[in-house]
Amino acid sequence: MEFRKIKNLRKEQKITLTELGKRTGYSASFLSQIERGTNRPSLEALRKIADSLDVTVASLLANEAPQVIQDDESSKNGYKVIRNSSGTIYNPWQTNSTYYDTLFNLPVHTNNMVISKIYIDAQSSSSGRKIAHNLCEINYVLKGEATVELNEEVLTLKEGDAIFLEAFTQHNIINATDNELMLFTLQF
Repeated sequence: MEFRKIKNLRKEQKITLTELGKRTGYSASFLSQIERGTNRPSLEALRKIADSLDVTVASLLANEAPQVIQDDESSKNGYKVIRNSSGTIYNPWQTNSTYYDTLFNLPVHTNNMVISKIYIDAQSSSSGRKIAHNLCEINYVLKGEATVELNEEVLTLKEGDAIFLEAFTQHNIINATDNELMLFTLQF
């Protein structure tokens, strides 16, 4: 997967790779590799890059980012309709056993909210290791059984169970069964 959009946005905003590196905490060479498609960024790296360029993660992953009703349109009865122009299917990890299907990506105040379905193949895990990121996360098991590795605990979630993870909580979601695992995930 190439991220030419990052380069295009960066150039439009007259930001050098060095400046983007300062904003994200990544080296200019790492960012250049991402732009050229020779290095695959983690979801956390994409979040940092998106925040630095003032765009959503979905806009970096899709040809057309899911859209929110414009702010100048009044919300009716306290809600806004979110139109998803295209599903964004991606794999932030370098495995073929897990992929994310972003339902929509919604900017909320100054934060970003990402709602996805995650599919994890039998006898696989979401990332292959425990990860932590700067967003809170809720994982709801739609189908199958999830094993969640945390810092000191291992939990099993069955269909209909959910887990709330605070930001920076190390976790890995494993499908230790012979069946597909499907989760509904909200990151905010």
